[in-house]
Amino acid sequence: MNQGCALPTVDVLMLCRPHSEPQPVVVDAIHRQNDVNVRLHIATGWPHSADRNRWQTIARARNRIKQRAAADWVMFVDDDVLLDPQCIATLVHRLKCSPTLGAVAADYDLENQTSTNAGHVGMGACLFRGEVLETIQFRSTANQCECACCCEDLRQQGIGITYCGIAKATHLGKTPHDATVVGRQARNHAPLTHSSYVLAAFDRRDLQRFEHQFLRSLRTWGNACPVIAVTYGLYPSEIRRLTQLSNVHVVARPSNGTMVPVRRLHEFAEITGRLPAEAAVAYWDVSDVVFQTQLDTLWQSVAIRPDVVHAVIEPKGYPDNAVIPAWSLSIHDPGHRRNAFELLKRNPFLNSGFAAGTAATLHRYFSAADRMRTGPELAGTTDWGDQMGLNLYCHQQPHRWHAADEGWNYCVHDRSVGEVAVSPEGLVISRRTGKIPVVHGNARSLRQFAISVHH
Repeated sequence: MNQGCALPTVDVLMLCRPHSEPQPVVVDAIHRQNDVNVRLHIATGWPHSADRNRWQTIARARNRIKQRAAADWVMFVDDDVLLDPQCIATLVHRLKCSPTLGAVAADYDLENQTSTNAGHVGMGACLFRGEVLETIQFRSTANQCECACCCEDLRQQGIGITYCGIAKATHLGKTPHDATVVGRQARNHAPLTHSSYVLAAFDRRDLQRFEHQFLRSLRTWGNACPVIAVTYGLYPSEIRRLTQLSNVHVVARPSNGTMVPVRRLHEFAEITGRLPAEAAVAYWDVSDVVFQTQLDTLWQSVAIRPDVVHAVIEPKGYPDNAVIPAWSLSIHDPGHRRNAFELLKRNPFLNSGFAAGTAATLHRYFSAADRMRTGPELAGTTDWGDQMGLNLYCHQQPHRWHAADEGWNYCVHDRSVGEVAVSPEGLVISRRTGKIPVVHGNARSLRQFAISVHH
């Protein structure tokens, strides 16, 4: 860091995740900034039990740490964002030359080039005028992160916030090229042109389950198809480890507080939009799925019915399944609430832990369900995942879906006592149908049935 009384002083505020410390290279880059004097303040964003999501935790932590700032210039830097040596000085210069702006950020995720979320500016490398930051009370909503809310609040005051294209920073939590699909093809340059794909999405909580349960059981049964793994909030070392796995392609994203079953709709829509339209694609939940068969028959079913979503019906529907009224009657809009409840009352209840179809067909579903999750159709629902989206999409136009064999997503929860067991060979079986092709221990039902699965 350069010294000198003529240099502007910048208070840099860094929030760390619980039980973690900032990467040394990130801290070192801050102290090596050119043409500014830096005072670094570090704090941890601890969650509260009442927090709706991670966004609320971060908003509260930002409000707390910003009280430490006293300089004319205050910058938030995430603990996994590496600043170019000239980054902060470039941002200060931009604000000095732009009196209508209250904040400006380095576009470390290339969001300004690739995002469809117009106007959103991330806080991970964002410089504020000190007097402007004092007017901001960070907040979040169920559908908006604290960054989006901050942008909205500033603009309502007539204060601008934008990205500065020449301020450089790198998000270490992402893989190269803004987390495009990577993996073994990064070494052998093999394009994604296979005939079938498995999609999986998970965060750090389920990393071990992905490697040692989901992927291991899939490969054990001879399924060599590419697995496209969308990861949220993994450390760079964990991402690198996954990219070394055979035929695993990683799409790395930072954590933002949104539940995986909701957020994956957007990522899966993007991925299926890039795959060959006729390719067979299926996804399963990562945390509680065990494979016990080859998937060839499933891919054949998709080829026979390429224009429908293949989904599995849960063992219980209305009125025996309590989540149906709970999730549908919590929707805010009266018309959409009534429509959702009526659809689910008279139709089979589909489990969203799995779906299959061609890439083109699933792209239409993922895109529509993603819009519903942020639109009035599902605003307010207590469904924490994507199950309401799947059911509304399919039942609004019944020709959109086909009832797949329950074995492709055998939901253990809500089965009769004694129906599910473990065979002497260690396979999970149904006493009614025999070996289960794909076991889905939804609602922690493998534990409820005292089943321990080893592959």
